[in-house]
Amino acid sequence: MSSVDYTASVSSVFSFRPWEEQGGSSAPLAESTSSESSNFIWFVPEWLNVWGGGHYTLFRFAQRFAERSGRKQILFIYNNTRRINQKKLQKTLDLAIKNCKLEVIVDPKKLPSCKAAIATTWQSAYSVRAFPFTKNKFYFMQDYESLFYPWGTASMQANATYGFGFKGITGGAWLRQLYEAHGGTAENYRFAADKDIFYPAAPDGKVRANVKRLFFYGRPSTERRCFELGMACLGKIAEIYPDVEIVIAGLNLDVPPPFKAILLGNQSLKATGDLYRSCDVGMAFSGTNLSYLPVELMACGVPVLTNNGPHIEWHCHHEENAYLAEPVPEAVVAGFQALYEDKALRQKLVDGGLKTMAGLSWETEMDKIYDYVERSLN
Repeated sequence: MSSVDYTASVSSVFSFRPWEEQGGSSAPLAESTSSESSNFIWFVPEWLNVWGGGHYTLFRFAQRFAERSGRKQILFIYNNTRRINQKKLQKTLDLAIKNCKLEVIVDPKKLPSCKAAIATTWQSAYSVRAFPFTKNKFYFMQDYESLFYPWGTASMQANATYGFGFKGITGGAWLRQLYEAHGGTAENYRFAADKDIFYPAAPDGKVRANVKRLFFYGRPSTERRCFELGMACLGKIAEIYPDVEIVIAGLNLDVPPPFKAILLGNQSLKATGDLYRSCDVGMAFSGTNLSYLPVELMACGVPVLTNNGPHIEWHCHHEENAYLAEPVPEAVVAGFQALYEDKALRQKLVDGGLKTMAGLSWETEMDKIYDYVERSLN
């Protein structure tokens, strides 16, 4: 019988460790001013890309909180496993965010007392649970993270955090329902799109006569984005519709696909708007909470083809602002066929998508959450 090295998996198990055992101090950092206890501390994971969807959303909200309140917003990197220099992280933020009011801290011993501590991942929730120097604790929940794993220790430990008693902030109504099903209370924000980046190619939103270009969000490293489903669908689409140019972006692919495609890899935020506007159909899937891709495609006046399910349907509505299909190649290809052949259907989805997005802005959604947090403070 072969032996199994279990030590790494055992060491990844989270416990209810006191704050001092997590590297923190027995007392908060000495306050330099009388207002420091009004700080907010966001417990944020380390990042490779400051523009990454989940991270940039956190930074965007924290910056808005700083602008609205005048309170310092501290980003505590709770898992700085790569030992990234604090000054380097601060510099990336200062360059990415205009008039940045966010302060990065990597040493838990340097955290002051604060008005509110905010968990942003299930792992960080264990640190926030232990953090003793605040009266208010919040959970900024962007996905149902227990679904990221096979059912076992990690998924159960993620689920456990939803019952810690923090006040919830959720990305969308589906997550809010799930969080409240665990016994908590929450307010949700809706997904918006930056209107200076994501806007339709034609001012009137009119679709082109024919479908010549299909975009697919391909991210094989992220299982919930259903890369293998997309590639299976694209293989059939490429065979049936050789006249359609397939464009894949999201991550560099180590192995080229067995069909003709343009591979763009990871794109900057600003470049994605121009890319979407050049396409006649946008295809993006998600096995958990809706990604930003369908939202941004709608704002660019592109018909959206995605999978069905309650985690999608809180924003995407079949044959109203998107085409929703069962997550099997035959159903998705049939959806593409319907869009390819029916210009009126494409126009209906574009009109519905633009209408959905017209009343949404990040500023309004962030202000809604800020007001909720202020009402919830003790």
